[in-house]
Amino acid sequence: MRIAHVFQLATSTSIVALERDSALYDVAELERHFGTKLADIPGVSDFHTRVVALRCAGLHVLDDRLLSGDRPASAQLLPGAFLWLPPCATDRAAYVQLGPCARDAEHPWYRFGNSRALQGHAAVIPFPALEDEPDYELNLAALLCEDLRRATPEEAERAIAGYAVLNDWTARGLEAQAQARGMPPSDAKDFATQLGPVLVTPDELGPVEVLRTQVRVDAEVRLCSRIGEWAFSLAEAIACVSDRIELRAGDVIGAGRVVGGSAWCAGRRVPYGARVELMIERIGWLAGRPVRGPEPLPWRRR
Repeated sequence: MRIAHVFQLATSTSIVALERDSALYDVAELERHFGTKLADIPGVSDFHTRVVALRCAGLHVLDDRLLSGDRPASAQLLPGAFLWLPPCATDRAAYVQLGPCARDAEHPWYRFGNSRALQGHAAVIPFPALEDEPDYELNLAALLCEDLRRATPEEAERAIAGYAVLNDWTARGLEAQAQARGMPPSDAKDFATQLGPVLVTPDELGPVEVLRTQVRVDAEVRLCSRIGEWAFSLAEAIACVSDRIELRAGDVIGAGRVVGGSAWCAGRRVPYGARVELMIERIGWLAGRPVRGPEPLPWRRR
């Protein structure tokens, strides 16, 4: 399945939707149209409840109807009628970002990101005002649907509800300053991370390691490596993290930047205002536009 989380402008509510052939369908309207039993259960339209807690209960039936060609116009979400949200519940998620590792590394490393700063597809991303080197980082993200503590790689893989494209936006100037001081790159990354546009379930996606990737900056195409060129598999890395911290259903795990998946890696730059599109084969395109943010307010009395 291809599951979306969107904000419906007409009702000012966030809803769960299914995507087929680039069209979005409101799950609640599909339930009513097909007369399925989950339509009137309180809270079932909440993304975390339906996708994580209920493990996509009933969604496969709806998706099968869409695949068969039964696509009611009354359930279709028209462009301009909604805003894309990240396919997770940002108020329920921890965001754990894995980092690139050398081939001879003993274990993967990770950092906690700012889940409150997760943004959806087609977002405008305000960077820190004094940053002159905005950059993207192409990642694969996994959404967990089970709690994990000291998990095996097999248990970690079974706990993945789906995958999405992730852009770990990075302020390279601030990152360099943090590295020079021996500090974590919080200022350089925690202002915004993009996720989406859809969550693709493992049964539809198949093995993720073979998936190809690509980046477009305005009209310029930039090629990257396949997803699986990591020192550790995603399942191994999640299992390793779960040995150190408890991971919970609804958490988002960023798999780490793919090889060549940033402008900095290729010695390039990203101008403010450029349309940046990141692609992972069979998952889709995630678009965003970096802009210079407002001047910071003083936080300390002089």
